Amino acid sequence: MVPTLNLYSFFYFGLSLVSGIAYIYFRSRKEDLTPSFRGLLIPLLSLFFWSIAWSICNSFLHHFTAYVFVFLKNPAILVLGVSTAELAFRFQKDLFPRWRIWSLRIQTGLAVTAGVCNGIGFFFRKIRFDPKMEFYVPLQSSDNSLIQFSILSIAIVLCLILVNTLAALFAKYKILDGIKKKATGGFILAIIGILSLAFADILVDLNYVSKPTYLFILTNLTIIIMTILVLVSLNQDTVPSTVGFKIMTFNLTILYLILSIVANFLFNRFRIDIQNEMSREKHNIKTQLELGTMYPFVYLSDLVVDIQDQNFRINKIGYAKNQIESINTRTPSYETFKVDTFSNDPSGIYWTSDFFAKNHHFLIAIPYIEYREKVHQTVVWLIITLLFSIFTIFMLYPLLHKTSIVFPLTRLLSGIRRMQSGDLFVSVEVSSKDEIGELSKSFNEMISIVREARFQLEQKIEERTVSLNNTILELRDTQEQLLHAERMSTLGKIAASVAHEINNPLAAIKGSIQFIKDSQFSEEKVELSKLEILADELIDAFKNKKRSEVTSRFKRKRELTTFFRSKQIQDPISLADTCFDFHIEEIPTNFYELFESKEGIEAFQTRLNEHVIRFHLGIIETAVERASKIVFALKHHSYSGPKESQKILSLREGIESVLSMYSKSWKPHVELVWKGEGDPKVLGHADELVQVWTNLVYNSYQACPSEKGRISISLKESGTDAYISIEDNGKGIPEEILPRIFEPFFTTKELGMGTGLGLSIVQKIIENHQGKIQVESRPGKTLFTITLPLANT
Repeated sequence: MVPTLNLYSFFYFGLSLVSGIAYIYFRSRKEDLTPSFRGLLIPLLSLFFWSIAWSICNSFLHHFTAYVFVFLKNPAILVLGVSTAELAFRFQKDLFPRWRIWSLRIQTGLAVTAGVCNGIGFFFRKIRFDPKMEFYVPLQSSDNSLIQFSILSIAIVLCLILVNTLAALFAKYKILDGIKKKATGGFILAIIGILSLAFADILVDLNYVSKPTYLFILTNLTIIIMTILVLVSLNQDTVPSTVGFKIMTFNLTILYLILSIVANFLFNRFRIDIQNEMSREKHNIKTQLELGTMYPFVYLSDLVVDIQDQNFRINKIGYAKNQIESINTRTPSYETFKVDTFSNDPSGIYWTSDFFAKNHHFLIAIPYIEYREKVHQTVVWLIITLLFSIFTIFMLYPLLHKTSIVFPLTRLLSGIRRMQSGDLFVSVEVSSKDEIGELSKSFNEMISIVREARFQLEQKIEERTVSLNNTILELRDTQEQLLHAERMSTLGKIAASVAHEINNPLAAIKGSIQFIKDSQFSEEKVELSKLEILADELIDAFKNKKRSEVTSRFKRKRELTTFFRSKQIQDPISLADTCFDFHIEEIPTNFYELFESKEGIEAFQTRLNEHVIRFHLGIIETAVERASKIVFALKHHSYSGPKESQKILSLREGIESVLSMYSKSWKPHVELVWKGEGDPKVLGHADELVQVWTNLVYNSYQACPSEKGRISISLKESGTDAYISIEDNGKGIPEEILPRIFEPFFTTKELGMGTGLGLSIVQKIIENHQGKIQVESRPGKTLFTITLPLANT
């Protein structure tokens, strides 16, 4: 299968070359393009495959070109239409997003349907050499309406897509203004050109327009459309390009247009010359026949047939005599030559013409393949000329444009960038007397003025800065002194106010608690009944018992409620809840007699209520003690207690007392891990150290996440010191505020949620006990480590 280029092979080869170069360039700059302009890549790629398909069809005399025509050219033109429509909607600005989305869905569906119909219809059409298009294609005419639809489907769908696209572009054209409106107008011209081609294709398929005329319009209008799209593209702000690239693109476009126009004239002239040569051949044969020559002398013809007598005068191709009848059915051409196919092979394609000699109808046939080979040589030289011209432009680019335009502009751009970076001593040297030279001279004058103005401004700024810095330093020192004095004054006022306002209510609460204890639970021994003693034994039996698993706890509570209900107890659910609060999850059989009588039930409820009251009085008493200790710590924030009042204390006991106080209010989402090694003793104030553990544990509790929180507390002694660590898995303390957490009044909590004294008090207490506190924090881990000297040191 040897290529034999057609007259139109040059046009489509050049078009594929230009579209391919444009696609490669924009594809390499894809990351710099805006999302709307990236849509240009698909139309360029579709145009490349479309032009490649046409090049293949026009360059080979083979049946496979029919497959290329249907399965490459037609899908490529559909993809080109859909992608161009999408690009048109996004062009400049996506003003109609809903219209664009629905159009894309409908147009894609129509394109797929048309492609499938055209592909299916292909297998019902015979592959024939088309004398007008001069390559093998599926038969373009049929009486079957379904086959006609498959032929017209591509062009009809493309027309619908383009009409919708034009409607969107015209609507956008009315809204936009300025440069954007002008660019949109160029895009509209390109779409109108493509629509004209699609409409012309419908006329061709309906045999209203001849194939040569259509191909002439197609090639030239495609070149014009391509030029418009390239020029519109290069004028967009969203396309990163250089002046050199724009110049080269313009040169290549002009070169291609000029060569295309020249090629059109050459091809038309070549066809006229070939037809004149064949006319002379026909006239020569006609003259010989009229002079009585039976077998005329021929130069080009392979076949001379006497149609009237049904015999051959010249038969170089060995045509069978019984096949003359098929020749007789063809439409005769007397004035011109036309292409006829005597068989479906390339060797059976001939230029034919009819004439009369001695009142007989004669036919001459000249091999088409020889004509095609001559055209092939001309097209090859044209393609070589195109490639050589492109190569020459690239080689001459440094001399023609780079030295006189690109390099001066590059130097000017470099100078502007250096000025933007702060270099005001830059100078651009361009000796040319054109616009670029004038621009460079103006730039040098401008930078000189800016440099002088900046120098004067810097002097003034420097003088004012020195004066301002001195003033700021003085103000900063004064401000720090004032703030420190104000904080100390505020702390004293707060301490006095809190001590006065809180201690009195706390004393009243303590007195009330003691009164309740004295009145309700007299220490005088009262003889208890047998049932009351049994009730106390039942409560004491479960006092230190651990809770059951959560999965079985609900079942046990239901069983206990059922038991109380069976004993006719009023409100059995409330009684069961109270029992579960104190770990009583079942009633052993040896205590059943307590619930066999009304007196026994009353005795159990009475003793249980007393136990509940004692428990809550204990919580209130512990909380009052805690509040008293906070007031005490606040009053003594700036005061260190005398060493002679310090006592030997158990660190384990102090920490466990704090944990015991929190045990009832501890949330289930926080896991507490307490690990104490030994029982280190230190010399200090018990209330102050309890204040430390309370603050640190409470801060860790607040920092824990809402799920799977964890606090680890450890105690150990090593050498002369005791080490206490408190760690949580919260979000951590930001690195920028970590150095300030021990400052008085510094807090990151919302207004009213904290005073910022907690960690400051902790640090003060630890230092008063000759110890140290350290902190390290990152997301997921915050660790406070306290070191205290042991009492025996």
